[in-house]
Amino acid sequence: MKKYIAAFIFFFVTLAVILVLSLTGQLEILELKSYDYMMSVLRGPLPAPEEMVIVGIDQSSLDEFKANFNWPWPRWVHAQLIRSLNKAGVRAIVFDVIFDLETTAEDDDDLAAAIRESDVPVILAATEDTVDDPRFGVLRKRVLPIDKLMQAGAHPGYATMNPDLDDILRHTRLSVKGSPSLAVQAFNQLGGTTLDFSKLPIVRSQGEDLEILINYVGGARSIYTVSYYQAIDHQIFLPPQALKDKIIFVGLSMTVQDISQAGMEKDAFSTPFTLAGSSLVAGSEVHANALNTLMSRAFIKKVPLTQTWVVMILLAGLISGIVLGFDSFRLKIFLSVAVIIAYEVAVALIFIYQNYWLYTAQPFIIMLSVFGLNTLYQYRLTEKERAHIRKALKGYVSSQVMSEIMKNPDSLELGGTQVEATVLFSDIAGFSKISEKTTPRKLFSMLNDYFTRIGDVIMKQEGMINKYIGDAVMAIWNAPKTNENHAALACQAALEMRRIVEEMRPLEARIGINTGPMVAGNLGHIERMEYTVIGDAVNLASRLEGANKPFGTAIMISESTEELVRGQFLLRLVDRIRVIGKQQPVRVYEVLAGIDEPVPDGLHQMVQSFDKIIDAYESRDWESACALIEKHLERFSEDKVARIYLERCREFSAAPPPADWDGVYALKSK
Repeated sequence: MKKYIAAFIFFFVTLAVILVLSLTGQLEILELKSYDYMMSVLRGPLPAPEEMVIVGIDQSSLDEFKANFNWPWPRWVHAQLIRSLNKAGVRAIVFDVIFDLETTAEDDDDLAAAIRESDVPVILAATEDTVDDPRFGVLRKRVLPIDKLMQAGAHPGYATMNPDLDDILRHTRLSVKGSPSLAVQAFNQLGGTTLDFSKLPIVRSQGEDLEILINYVGGARSIYTVSYYQAIDHQIFLPPQALKDKIIFVGLSMTVQDISQAGMEKDAFSTPFTLAGSSLVAGSEVHANALNTLMSRAFIKKVPLTQTWVVMILLAGLISGIVLGFDSFRLKIFLSVAVIIAYEVAVALIFIYQNYWLYTAQPFIIMLSVFGLNTLYQYRLTEKERAHIRKALKGYVSSQVMSEIMKNPDSLELGGTQVEATVLFSDIAGFSKISEKTTPRKLFSMLNDYFTRIGDVIMKQEGMINKYIGDAVMAIWNAPKTNENHAALACQAALEMRRIVEEMRPLEARIGINTGPMVAGNLGHIERMEYTVIGDAVNLASRLEGANKPFGTAIMISESTEELVRGQFLLRLVDRIRVIGKQQPVRVYEVLAGIDEPVPDGLHQMVQSFDKIIDAYESRDWESACALIEKHLERFSEDKVARIYLERCREFSAAPPPADWDGVYALKSK
């Protein structure tokens, strides 16, 4: 059954990928971006071709010539460049400039004469204009150099560019309606023979015109570039032999801002190296990269789609086999991730060292989808089995313990481990008197409402309700589920519990909280065990709950808890006490509010005032302490803790304690 499900999942994922690819083209864009990343980041720039030079029509040249003429320059300037380059001993001159309109007869004749006199091939750009005519549809018109230049021996080459869906230029056309592109024409003139397209790794076609991938050597100006004015007077501005035996590409080489200011048409393109931060590459440099690809034969070959799909089917089948063949979820993830990473790394290495482009995004999506859906299917089966266990355990253990058991079945054995945890005990004050005045049914209903509401608070604050003992509740934080913020969560729960009790008058509750080392685990009989915590720290939390009674406080915490929550809550030191059954005294604090929550007017002043009382009390300055307390009670008359200290200070003032008095108050009851 699992095999049939896995086969269906693979079929479904494959069909979905095909539909997305055919309907939106989004997956194709992902593949193109992956291609850019491999070329520009993983492989990086290549050594620039030494036999090529870009002569840039740039801002420097415009500034140099503007005293005599503006753009477009007279054609005698280009004639002068051709003659100067011939004197420099170049191999070929390729103009990425379209001379399609006649100017003055004198200028046109001068340029034609320079072309005719040239000892090296002169290739001039042609293009194809697209006209959307409502009567005849889309018309394509060839735009060629003027006849005078063609008759002088110029060789036309199409400079038409076709960016991809994302406006990145990755391909070069080899021809336009059967006529050679600029790079192909330059190749043919340099080699003396016509390029055989059948021997090239064609990656796509536009009708009868074929395209190959340009193997860029880098981003903008990776190929040696000089300014137009420098090339004309190369004897002055350039090193000797700088242009000798070089293939010259002449064209615009300007920033987008410069083009806008000069009123020129844009002739710069985004390339794969744009991903790595390169600026737009001049069209002339794009053609130079295309010619370099042809001359060096460093072609980037694209694996046919059929072979790519065979690879994807094998990979998806392998992932399905891993998911179905192993029980360990960690092993499934490890092996599946290993296969995915291995494929992606292999594809990158093949691209870098063999110039083969295999798809990366679609195989990744298919493998990940097959893994995810197969895993979800198996998870559903596993959850059915786990549901039976939950049903059996429901009503015996808390949800937290059940969750821990489901993650770690070995924890069902008796035994425990030492943990640092926070324990909260809460008890209803005067419960016996309430019971006497309430019918059992009403009492039962009231307790259920009380336990439900405070239980919700405890669980919301990520605590575990460990047990109910009559009208008391015991809750644990950081066991069995770990939580570094356990002390603060317990204190926050206590504050919310206090607010609930205030809404349920006449109920009153006292809460004690302590943090410390304790043993957590299953305790009891092998067939009837209970998850709980035991230890001295647990006992102290219980004693602190009872210690609220003589002080008239609602929430009391130990110094170990206070140390963890200091700065997060408004606290006040209550006393140093020694609880029943313990010899070691402990400082105890009252939790009044969260540090950021709104509090009644004067609460902060009450704490500051009481702190002064504690300082005087611990300094054994009884008279000052009495005076401070009396002043304190004038404003905070309901502060029972302050009244307790007033009685003590009066007693000590009349009969001072011995010199070795440690300031500890010993509780007389639990």
